[in-house]
Amino acid sequence: MHRAVYQVLWGLAGFLMAVAALPLPAAALDVSGPHFIDQGQIIRLKGIAMGDVGDLPANENPYPEIARDWGANIVRLSIHPGFWRDDAVGALARLTQHVEWARSAGLYVIIDYHAIGWPDGYVQDKFVASDTKTTDWYDTRMTLARDFWRAVSSTFKDNGILFELWNEPVSSNEEQPLSDGSRWRALLPFWQELTRLIRSEGNRNVILAAGAQWAFDLSGVAETPLSDPHTAYVWHVYPGGDLAPYEGTLATLREEKAVIVTEWGFEPGSKEHWSGTAKSFGEPFAALMDAYKLSYTGWCWNVDYGPTLRKSDGHSLTPWGAFLKRYLRAN
Repeated sequence: MHRAVYQVLWGLAGFLMAVAALPLPAAALDVSGPHFIDQGQIIRLKGIAMGDVGDLPANENPYPEIARDWGANIVRLSIHPGFWRDDAVGALARLTQHVEWARSAGLYVIIDYHAIGWPDGYVQDKFVASDTKTTDWYDTRMTLARDFWRAVSSTFKDNGILFELWNEPVSSNEEQPLSDGSRWRALLPFWQELTRLIRSEGNRNVILAAGAQWAFDLSGVAETPLSDPHTAYVWHVYPGGDLAPYEGTLATLREEKAVIVTEWGFEPGSKEHWSGTAKSFGEPFAALMDAYKLSYTGWCWNVDYGPTLRKSDGHSLTPWGAFLKRYLRAN
């Protein structure tokens, strides 16, 4: 063989090998009954909730590490309503960058509208001071939510991206569990409205809908689910809550609908509601998720949000981070 031809073929082989080594974008995603599916194959989503993308380092791409070293196949990217209200152009640009990074690393993506409160009602107190104003970060106005989902659903048509309509619905700061489905029925018209808006953009991405009490109360969902066939349901669980009254509800819902835990975690010795250990919470809750084959994203990659997976240096892992990394890799 002529040396020049040999060199061309050798160079082409090297190029193809390099391309083959690149991470492949995750394929399209849908739901079928109680399962997430990808091209007809059942898949369990497992990964990390990143926090608000506006709070992550602007030029730092962690997603290859998350896919390769942590063994995740999905990340959850949040936008606070206040970030969207104050700088929609900047928020969408930052979100787009992180979505592109994550998809290029082969990860599915959840886009989460990170409101805490009731649509057009109660809003959890959270203020972020800037040079010019103090702003309500969890703004619960439906006009704002509609604006966000109109922009997001017209921008992101890739079916490897899921839309979490509302982070944590709650009617007051001291909301107590009812477990009779009444709060879900009250939320349903809002979720139906946002779903219709998203579908009006010609978008078929999977929608994730949460129940009441900070997304902990699943009661009522199985009896009155959203009519949209591309919908799954969200559960948030932290230490301290009694799971026993909810497990029957979960079991009933899980027979027919896909469920994903988009937030869970613990922090030993914390003064917050997520105080717990691997033994008291992590291991038993992971066993429950395994029993029901629940998908999940652990909260949170951002070192400023608790319970954080990483210590303030951004490299060392907290006990929760070490637990989640082992659990992801084992799965």
